[in-house]
Amino acid sequence: MSDGNFNEIDFGLLQNLLEQEDITDVACKNGNEIWITSNDKGHYKSQMFISESEVERIANQIANKMQKEFNPANPSLEGDIQKDKLDYRVGCVHSYLSQEGTTLVIRKVRKKQFLTYDRLIQDKTISKKALDVLIYAVKGRANLLFIGETGSGKTELLKFLIPYIPKNEVIVTIEDSMEFNVKSIAPELSCTAFRIRKNYTYSTIISMALRLNVQRILLQEARGEEVRDLIDAISTGHTVMTTMHAKSAENVPSRIRQMIRDENENYDSLKKRIYALFDLVVHMEKIETKVGIKRTVKSIHEFYYDASNDECHLIEIYSNGRLINQLSNGLMTQIMKCIEELR
Repeated sequence: MSDGNFNEIDFGLLQNLLEQEDITDVACKNGNEIWITSNDKGHYKSQMFISESEVERIANQIANKMQKEFNPANPSLEGDIQKDKLDYRVGCVHSYLSQEGTTLVIRKVRKKQFLTYDRLIQDKTISKKALDVLIYAVKGRANLLFIGETGSGKTELLKFLIPYIPKNEVIVTIEDSMEFNVKSIAPELSCTAFRIRKNYTYSTIISMALRLNVQRILLQEARGEEVRDLIDAISTGHTVMTTMHAKSAENVPSRIRQMIRDENENYDSLKKRIYALFDLVVHMEKIETKVGIKRTVKSIHEFYYDASNDECHLIEIYSNGRLINQLSNGLMTQIMKCIEELR
């Protein structure tokens, strides 16, 4: 996944932090501060300090290995690196723009599954019954949309569900930073991994992927006009799983309209299409507690379009840790039919 081999880079005192299992992100900013994001403790400032010269040294090493310039004329640097068989996503902002000194952010990218079935239940991220519903939905080729704020666990939950995709499907993943790692977590799946590059947008790659006779598209995040291509893909029989920043399931149609950026798009028509094509919306929530960050599935909603009455229905399936309603007969029939075909 990396832009090169970076074993020669010396992360200095950051190395010990990056090797700790619970730590996901390390950021150097505000002159000499080190900020840490941990699955156990949340986001906090380390008691350690780092000099501006040391941050510059690390950033320049990364830039040199990437064969990129990092200076006032090119003040931003980002990319994927691999060091000692571990994968990282790095971002640097030069002191020319970052007034308190060079900013360096390093995020660990997990190749292995962080979430497990038992852990999700034990941590009360989601109830057992609701988790089983999601697993059946994946097996039954439902179109899933994971929403929530940054760091709420959208991608991790989607990633957890990947091994439940039927083995007879041909799938593609489309990402700008390679986080799904299907080859590592579900090597039995027939998967082609695409990475967004300069001059190759999400829309370009989606169009390319559709020519490969795929059944399912896993998109890292729907964030722009490519959402129209996703909707078109679903309407032609493809299954989609993706994440999106949206405040609530109810807010999804208006959020998609914003991303499409077409003033001529009729909102009511778009909403009906979204409700007819997407099946389940899983809303993830991040809660800061005294003992760390708690990530939970806040709610699961079903989008249901009643064509006979020309009505959109938002059905609350799961909320506050318990199942409230069953899936609609139409969606349940679709899921069970797909599962029966696998037997």
